[in-house]
Amino acid sequence: MNEPNQTTGLPDLSHQPTKADTGRPHSHLGRTILVVLITMALTFTLTVSGGVFVLLQAGVSLLPGQNDQSLGIQFGGDEETRTALNKLRSVYDTLDKNYYKDLTDAEMLAAMTSGLVNEMDSPYTMYLDAEQTQQIAESMSGNYVGIGAIVAFNTAMQVEITEVIEDSPAEEADLRAGDIFIAVDGESVEMIQDITQLAILVRGTEGTLVELEMYRPSANRQFKIQVERRSITSASVSHRMLDPEIGYVRISEFSTGVADLFIRAVEDLKSQGARHIVFDLRNNSGGLANEVIAMLDYVLPKTEIARIEGRQDGKLFTQEWTSDASMGVPADMRYAILINEFSASASELFTGCLRDLDLAEVIGIQSFGKGSGTLTFNLADGSSVNVTNFLYYLPGGSSIEGVGLEPDRIVELPEQAAGKSIPQLTAEEDTQLAAAVTYLESLPGDAS
Repeated sequence: MNEPNQTTGLPDLSHQPTKADTGRPHSHLGRTILVVLITMALTFTLTVSGGVFVLLQAGVSLLPGQNDQSLGIQFGGDEETRTALNKLRSVYDTLDKNYYKDLTDAEMLAAMTSGLVNEMDSPYTMYLDAEQTQQIAESMSGNYVGIGAIVAFNTAMQVEITEVIEDSPAEEADLRAGDIFIAVDGESVEMIQDITQLAILVRGTEGTLVELEMYRPSANRQFKIQVERRSITSASVSHRMLDPEIGYVRISEFSTGVADLFIRAVEDLKSQGARHIVFDLRNNSGGLANEVIAMLDYVLPKTEIARIEGRQDGKLFTQEWTSDASMGVPADMRYAILINEFSASASELFTGCLRDLDLAEVIGIQSFGKGSGTLTFNLADGSSVNVTNFLYYLPGGSSIEGVGLEPDRIVELPEQAAGKSIPQLTAEEDTQLAAAVTYLESLPGDAS
């Protein structure tokens, strides 16, 4: 039995790991997950005899070889299952005898293992090898060795930089938001399928150089540049006052510890006189469920945050996530939330929950649309299986899976903002933030 990663207490709500050199909506990604023991109850048996599967007529199980290597898993005996098993046996035998490489049984089984996971119909269910598993763990810790570029796949499925971390090697090398990865150390990334593959290529030993071939659409030019790898610690929360009564909190990801940073930020803004707050979730692709739930619990009275529906130990389940009666903010505090096409999963839960409870106006452009959560099961060799375990439903009852959130006010950034990270935008360029401030300023003042 393999147990889920037990570092968080609640499932992962992430669209993709984005820190330093990652990001594809289509790629199979996930992060850390749940403090509940869940048996991965497979319903079939794979055993090998001399490199060829042998089917029994009764029960449709698979015979072990001379040295018993049975996995102790059984198939059903119905005709549809028999047909599928015969096809599997035929495909295995064909590859075993005709593939240009002579693969061992262990290599063939490894391919079958990853293939089984990766062929599920959810893009967030995937097999991750040990290196990929470690990359994701580092991403969620907020500390890693890389160049400090946050990326995602754009609509053309190109790896595009969405943020450049302040004072990072990427910023020093003049990499910009909108730049597109072409190759890393001479290896093309244009056909890359797994988000962590790019991270593995770009990251490395601190102090070493990585050569990047990039394309800058704004200048219509391709260029090569060497960037030094350094230890990166990204600040997931930043805050400031926008005017005497309006605060601003930017949340770049829901990684470990972000809830504490968020609460400190809001407390500081309250002490400076903030009555209302802008929450900036642009380019925030999600993260850990326990962090976003703790943040919502802080700003909400006793209420339903979300309802989740999924499957565990072979059985369907429904669960409610709720906040308690204790609030850390005044009951009349209201919010404007900024989102864009890279705002996903935990960001969408945070945004949609506050809007459904009539506490927030949503401004920007339509979000990504990931309304599901995952469990990560760590395997003995350091690899892991990321499993889409449930869908979450907002307080109003809707799921945003594959749909996203439509803003209350659709506001796009002007052309002159192209190539800039969110923190680099001037007041004139950040039309979305300006619209948020205008909305909050329009709210009624104190009755007194």
